[in-house]
Amino acid sequence: MKVSPLLALLCGALLAAHSWAAPRFISNLDIISFDGTELDANLFVPDTPPPDGGYPTVLFTNSWALDKHQYLLQAKALAEKGYLVMSYSTRGFGKSGGLVDVAGDNTLADTRVLIDWLEANYPVGKLGMAGISYGAGISLLTAAADSRVDAVAALSGWSDVVEGLYPNNTVNLVWGTLLVNTAFKREPIVDQIWSNLRNGHNLSDVFTFSASRSALSYVDALNANGTAVLLSNNFADYLFKPNSTIDLYTLLEGPKKLLLNPGTHAVTETLGGNGGHIWTTSFRWFDRYLKGENNGIDREPKVDMTVRISNRLEQFDDFPVTGKQSHWYLHPRLTYFGNGQLKSNPYSGWRWSNQFHGGADTAAGTGIPLVSDALEGLGIPVYTFMPAINGYYAIEYQSPLLWNGMKIRGTPTLEMWITPSKPEVQLHLHLYDTGPLGMGRLITHAPVTLRNAQVGREQKIDVEFFTTSYDVPAGHRVTLAIDTEGLIYQKPADTDYEITVPYRSDRVSKLAIPQL
Repeated sequence: MKVSPLLALLCGALLAAHSWAAPRFISNLDIISFDGTELDANLFVPDTPPPDGGYPTVLFTNSWALDKHQYLLQAKALAEKGYLVMSYSTRGFGKSGGLVDVAGDNTLADTRVLIDWLEANYPVGKLGMAGISYGAGISLLTAAADSRVDAVAALSGWSDVVEGLYPNNTVNLVWGTLLVNTAFKREPIVDQIWSNLRNGHNLSDVFTFSASRSALSYVDALNANGTAVLLSNNFADYLFKPNSTIDLYTLLEGPKKLLLNPGTHAVTETLGGNGGHIWTTSFRWFDRYLKGENNGIDREPKVDMTVRISNRLEQFDDFPVTGKQSHWYLHPRLTYFGNGQLKSNPYSGWRWSNQFHGGADTAAGTGIPLVSDALEGLGIPVYTFMPAINGYYAIEYQSPLLWNGMKIRGTPTLEMWITPSKPEVQLHLHLYDTGPLGMGRLITHAPVTLRNAQVGREQKIDVEFFTTSYDVPAGHRVTLAIDTEGLIYQKPADTDYEITVPYRSDRVSKLAIPQL
């Protein structure tokens, strides 16, 4: 068979292009860190000449308890686009030596050693870091400490360790226990800090330990370095809530983007990233700020928010995404078997009070720890039959029928007057979308623990719910359900207490809901 010269030329060009695009994979690299610790890494090297200024480079950092293999698909895809890509196992995980120090000084020194090694062995251009969970936090902290990091994609990361493990003075028992028990090679300080937190001892040491590992402590450094920061968090992430990530986002002055997605901690990214949107956006972020491509991401809206259940993507110029607030005022219930009301006007009737008690959990809650959170990302919310919530151990407040529905976008807040009977009490606040048959879908929640409450005295609590994006259908109601226990969180040692809610014109309790 005779082949035309033109066809042969085209085939040769295609074969050459294919071989050019195939990166070289080095599966086992042992890199010696500053203290002699061996760090296990792998590397994709593009099979193309480096561009002027060197290869755009990405350093992937593993999630907690995982290793260098976590990002093989993403690393290969980036390498095929011309990136030099290293993935490594942080100290104490995988085959790397050393002990886990929870993104401490040794771990951050390791990242600088890895960047040094890359620069010493390859022509490195602009450099980015990326990771999920533990890798996200380390990426942010390294970028603050090392100006060589030009861009970051921090997915399901933390900005404030205290918010993650001690939200509103409440011990995040399930997640904290899981983290500690899956770090098999850990420094003794990790156990000591967790013990102190659980027992309420030496909390100043806990806060000092946490602050040095929280990106919110280093905003000035990130701004001074001009790091391009992409942040992504998930609405049902009950470990690293979106709230402090949003706090970090609002303080950043350089290039920034915020993704808020359905699902729980790290699962959304691991299972494809919100229909691929998270990883696609992360790659575009690096293309813009490492490769210098004019792909328009810097001119697009800065906030991508995906509505829960429907998984509909919405984009906004900034956060907060809306300035509109619905204000609902708490009005009393008449019996333990009835509901209080959420009304648009403050309570102004006779002096009144309601009581509910500690000592038992109720049907209000966040579902099965970890499992229900993961299902939420697949569009399966936590359901509760609202009439089954025990009025002796909880209290509910219900809005009128919302004939036009409600598009909730942002962070609901509650200002509430209470009188506790013990110095340590705990409240679990739940916001539900309640349908005509009494079934409630969990919209968001928040715990709060008073550690030194004024016994027998009226006092106001101010609580932020976890940020969310949710559409309440027309003909449904919004219900605020409050009880005293939750499966995720550690209970007070003494749960035999009573909470009194006073109502009068100078003791107005208010729920604020941001909506479009």
